[in-house]
Amino acid sequence: MIAFHFAWDWAYVNDGRLGDASRYASGMIAGTFITLLGLSIALDRDRVRAAGGSQWRRTGHRFLLIGGAAAVVTLATRLFLPDDFVYFGILHLLAACTVLVALSAPLGPLANALLGLALLVIGWSPLLDAPGPGALWSVAGWWAPRATVDWYPLAPWAGFAFLGLALGLTLYADGRRRLSLRDLSAPTAPLRFLGRHALPVYLVHQLLLLPLAWLLAHLLR
Repeated sequence: MIAFHFAWDWAYVNDGRLGDASRYASGMIAGTFITLLGLSIALDRDRVRAAGGSQWRRTGHRFLLIGGAAAVVTLATRLFLPDDFVYFGILHLLAACTVLVALSAPLGPLANALLGLALLVIGWSPLLDAPGPGALWSVAGWWAPRATVDWYPLAPWAGFAFLGLALGLTLYADGRRRLSLRDLSAPTAPLRFLGRHALPVYLVHQLLLLPLAWLLAHLLR
């Protein structure tokens, strides 16, 4: 994600644009983010249950945390990119998915996998390939009514969250890993830090990358 955003920033400050193929890269990155959200929630449910905590309190906390960050993104882009501001970007989607997968988790892995696949099929089919009945319908997956630099509607993108939940419920049933993995804790330590602080990294990294790209572009001219 960081590498992709730096490439986007570099193109932007040099009055260029990334090729059409870049949307596949951004889609793969976003799909990974959303899938990991569902998988992480599956793991967290087992930990909350083992500690005797409240699943809904945990869900509410997660929703407020991610939803608050999404509101900050909307406000910032509304101020600095008024013609392309973010009204339902990936953080808005992740906040919504925290509630949706909490509701569907008791259905088990198979039902969640089928639900996830259904959303992917609907979202990538011609069914939503038209303007919606109103602006809010773009949240579901109909065409976005206005330009935006970050738009991730529920169909198809929420499908990855349900698939991630199903994967977590299957591979980490009862909080125990069902497959053996090599111990890569030492070489992956920097990546673990980024993963454990994904939200602040997401919020801050562009504040550093865009000025860096601008500075390098001017130094190299």
